[in-house]
Amino acid sequence: MVCLLSRQYLISTGFLSVALLQTCHSAKHDQSHHHYSACNKMQSLKFMSTFVHKVSPRKDLARSLSSALSTQTLSLSSSPLVAKNRNSFPAMRLYSSSIGKGGESKVANGEKKALDIFETPLFQSAPNLLKGLDTFTVPADDDHPLSVYGIKSKDESEIEKSRRPILMLHGRTWSSVPVYHLQGGGNHSRSLMEAMYDAGLQPYAMDFRGFGGTPMDHTKTVVPNRCVEDVEAVLKFVTERHGGSLPTLLGWSQGALVAHLLGQKSYTNAIISKLILYGSIFNPMVTYPRMPLYVNGTDADNGFSRQQNTFNAAIEDFTVEGSIPPNAAVEFAESALLADPFKAEWSYLCQFNNCDPARIHVPTLVVAGDQDPYAPLMVQSELFTNLGRGNDRTWSVIADADHAAHLLDSGKERFLNIVTSFIENSKKGNGKD
Repeated sequence: MVCLLSRQYLISTGFLSVALLQTCHSAKHDQSHHHYSACNKMQSLKFMSTFVHKVSPRKDLARSLSSALSTQTLSLSSSPLVAKNRNSFPAMRLYSSSIGKGGESKVANGEKKALDIFETPLFQSAPNLLKGLDTFTVPADDDHPLSVYGIKSKDESEIEKSRRPILMLHGRTWSSVPVYHLQGGGNHSRSLMEAMYDAGLQPYAMDFRGFGGTPMDHTKTVVPNRCVEDVEAVLKFVTERHGGSLPTLLGWSQGALVAHLLGQKSYTNAIISKLILYGSIFNPMVTYPRMPLYVNGTDADNGFSRQQNTFNAAIEDFTVEGSIPPNAAVEFAESALLADPFKAEWSYLCQFNNCDPARIHVPTLVVAGDQDPYAPLMVQSELFTNLGRGNDRTWSVIADADHAAHLLDSGKERFLNIVTSFIENSKKGNGKD
């Protein structure tokens, strides 16, 4: 154990005492702690030297302290510990934490790795979840592969032009496959996509980066504005497949906030015909904190690890007793964990602070369960009331339903009827402007 040392320098005028303290540390501490203590020691000496130069009339004292600083710096630089970690010093500079265009981090000398949707957990470990679905790979504007799912839509020549297309976005945690195609292709299907197809619609769903069948990009995070740009790429893909017929955009939960951001763009009427905000977690009283302007460069060297998703997290949205049988809830949890065994990390949630209902000028449906804890009726009322004027607006509340109304025995049929009716009967029902 190195004892605590102190020195006192008396400045002639005022008898001001300045104590230089060397932090006590044990030889048992790891190297990173020694390195940190050494850096702190140098910074303390520099501060004291500057302080004495400014306030002391004793020039000899200032020179003495400067000499001590030089000697200490030399001894630290020549020590084996610092020599071994010499490259760590430049890394302790502050780097900008901003996200560039398209949500990409500004990483010096970064190289993009070719990504493949078939390397994702969904395609590697759970291809059975895709039963009954057509899968597409749509390139984003930065060529990142996006997984898109459809039903009986592989051959463009076989798509019925009378069917109105709809693109669905998942929420914060789970891929669109278990969310919108649960037990699809079987006798006990709870697939919303199959139900929509049977109702005369042409459903599509997509996965954001890092979810389900869409691989992470090099940022390893999910950024709202990046999601919006990816949705635009998929909307263009769907529109081209349907001869220019504009699709309806549906977003659920946090995905509804992504849809909201897209819906308030000035050119929204040129890319979607209608907007459905389902179980939206929009709340004008919530302000997401901004990211720090700078980060310590050494943090980037700590490695990347993902937090595992859990069974309990997968079934937490089912809260109304008797609304879904236990076997169906278990099936959803197991399917969700196969598609997304690890949590996708969202960043820059402060971009959701830009959601403003008054800027939406496209026919909009607001729909949620009356017992949805994430979309309370009071907030849903404010969302609906403040939507932009001049377009059809509909607000529907599904009784005895919570956040995942479309998966419930008590809510799925009513949810489907509400959505289908809105798409077919609103003012711009032909999907074209």
